[in-house]
Amino acid sequence: MTVIAWVRRSLREHDNTSIRKASESSEEVVPFYCVDKNYFSEADLGFPRVKFWRDSLVEFKKNLEEQKGKKLVLRHGKPVEEIKKVVEESGADKIVVNQDYTPYFRDLLRDVEKALDLKVETVKDIVMFEKKEITTNKGKPYKVYTYFMKKWFENQKRRPEKVKKYVVPELRSDEIPSLRELGFDKPEKIDWIWNPGRKGGIERLEKFKDKIGFYGEKRDFPSKEGTSKLSPHLKFGTLSIREVFWEMERLREKNPDYDEGVRAWQEELAWRDFYFQVLWNWPETIEKAFIEDFRGINWVDDKEKFKRWAEGKTGFPFIDAGMRQLEKTGWMHNRARMSVTSFACKDLWLDWKKVHSFFSKKFVDAELSSMIGGVQWAYSIGTDAQPFFRVFNPWTQGEKYDPDGTYIRNFIPELEEVPDKYIHRPYKMSEETQKSSKCILGNDYPYPIVDHAEKRKESIEKFRKIKK
Repeated sequence: MTVIAWVRRSLREHDNTSIRKASESSEEVVPFYCVDKNYFSEADLGFPRVKFWRDSLVEFKKNLEEQKGKKLVLRHGKPVEEIKKVVEESGADKIVVNQDYTPYFRDLLRDVEKALDLKVETVKDIVMFEKKEITTNKGKPYKVYTYFMKKWFENQKRRPEKVKKYVVPELRSDEIPSLRELGFDKPEKIDWIWNPGRKGGIERLEKFKDKIGFYGEKRDFPSKEGTSKLSPHLKFGTLSIREVFWEMERLREKNPDYDEGVRAWQEELAWRDFYFQVLWNWPETIEKAFIEDFRGINWVDDKEKFKRWAEGKTGFPFIDAGMRQLEKTGWMHNRARMSVTSFACKDLWLDWKKVHSFFSKKFVDAELSSMIGGVQWAYSIGTDAQPFFRVFNPWTQGEKYDPDGTYIRNFIPELEEVPDKYIHRPYKMSEETQKSSKCILGNDYPYPIVDHAEKRKESIEKFRKIKK
């Protein structure tokens, strides 16, 4: 008996549920990966995410090849056609694949099952709890995170598991295409700060373990190294959610003082699962607001404002620093993510779908479920979203979470010599101060693109009228 472990986004062998399940069924397993080049030209993808994926795939392939009798069988082409070929060549009796929760995967799985007279078994891997494993007392999926989170922590969680011994039959394998072959060149402005692959994921986890005790205190301050930056590793499965959860549990047992930090970080894992189950149970939210009352909103198609927002040239330093951090690193601190997204909605009234599409191309860790959930949350149109009358103040967000302007100066060099007194509101500088700071408003740095106080009132009023 031969079993195909169809690998898609869990780029590791250890605790990879599809490979483990396959190895429990047979001593002959085919770890299979298909590179669909059409996907790279059709989806909202960008250099950071594609590079992280490719580097991780290269390492995964190498790690398997270094083990006796193992390899990754990789093919280029349409997934359905290539799977069918590998089934015929290997004589496989079964396919095991880790469950994904996007409409794309649901359609792909349906097409594979139609094309093959073969059992395709889906197994849970990328989340702790999926679909409708956590529901209300009436058996309905949760729309409110707090209640979901409570049961998420109460429920028993699986621990990481090793794969059984297996060998891979001799099958042809293609080379991994280069970034250029896939249509992606390195942007001039990007500063590559990532270490992809399993080795990089383990190193990142180890570094974060030294900081977890202060996570609750530092995570909201963009200039401090307070967050884990493990999101792209979870996105591409170089580490499993079980590995990171239980590693933090072990750390907490050894250091009870870390309890608050560990709990706060594990809540982010629960948020991740929450948005996956929202996507599964309400797949229409990819195209529509979760709150039906807000599905008919006429967003503004202002190309100039979108451009200035995207380039970090709005005249609001904290907002601009966030957008420039994204452009430079492929990542943005969560406090800034919430602020720039709220600004796109409440101050500029930009279409949330265009904002999501832009983010999908820029973020190294772009996860459809979390990205849709996060954007709709900030826009007050999603599940368990912030109320529309609560509007992030782009001035005070910076003053509170970047009080000395370190984050702003790090990503906006033209504000580097601006005095602390004006770093959050440079438009208040006198002409003399502008000259001494080497920052002439309207030339070196823009005046504010809008009057926030006015836009806040307008936004609340618009939402109120629509809500009626």
